[in-house]
Amino acid sequence: MHFLLLIVSLFIGCKVFSQPTSMTQTTRDRINFSGLTIPQSGVLYGLSGDAGQLLGTAYLDSTWQAGTVTFYTKLISGTDSLTGVPVRYDLKAGNLEIRAKPGAVRVAKESTVRQFRVNNLLGGTSHYINVHEFGSDAAKLTGFVEQVVSGQLTLLCYPSVYLKRANYNAALSTGSKDDVLIPRTDWYVAQNGHISRLSLTRKAILALMADKKDEIDRFISTADPDLKTRAGLISVFSHYNALH
Repeated sequence: MHFLLLIVSLFIGCKVFSQPTSMTQTTRDRINFSGLTIPQSGVLYGLSGDAGQLLGTAYLDSTWQAGTVTFYTKLISGTDSLTGVPVRYDLKAGNLEIRAKPGAVRVAKESTVRQFRVNNLLGGTSHYINVHEFGSDAAKLTGFVEQVVSGQLTLLCYPSVYLKRANYNAALSTGSKDDVLIPRTDWYVAQNGHISRLSLTRKAILALMADKKDEIDRFISTADPDLKTRAGLISVFSHYNALH
C-alpha cells in the first residue's frame, strides 16, 4: 500500500511540475511553496499589481505665468480686471486659476471671465477670449479661444484636452492601467462676431478668402506654408488681412 501511494504522489508531482516552460520562476515558487492551485482551465491569472495613474496635465501651461484678467462684472475694488497676477488655465475644467499669494489660489469660473492675456513660453503674450463672446459654432464650445491673428478674418486656436481611458486587460496582462490626458488643438475663424471651424486644406482656405483668392493662391504657391501648422496658418491669415 505504501508503495502504491508513493507512485501516485510521484505521478501528481510530475504533472504539476511539467507545466509549460514559459511559466515564470515566480509562478513556480507560488505553486511549490504557497499552496497555489492551478484551475481546471489551466490558466493562471497574474497579480493585479499597482493601480493606474492619471498621466498628462489638464493645464495649458502648468507653470504660473503673469497675466491680466478681465471679468464680466466689477470686483470689490471697483475695477473689472486684475493686472500682473500669476494665472494658469485649466483646460479640463474650463476655469482660470489665479494665485493671489503663495499658497492661496482662487478659481475664476469660465462664466465670470471675459478674457485674459498671459505670458507664453515663446516670450510673448497670448490673448484668450471667452467663447461666449462669439456666435455660431461657439455654442458648441466651452472655455476660451486664443486670438492668434486679428483682422478681417481672425484666426482662433481652441486648446482642449480629452481623456483616454485605461484599457488594461488583467487576464491577458496587456494594455495600460493609466488614464491619459491628451492635448488637442482645433482651429476656428471669426468674422463679424461669429466663428466657424476651419478645415486645414488649401481648397477650404481659398474658399474662405474668396475675395482675395488669386492673391492668396499665388502666396501659397510661392511661400509654400504648411497649412497644418501654427506658423503656416499665421503667415496666410496675416497676408490676407494685410490685403484689406
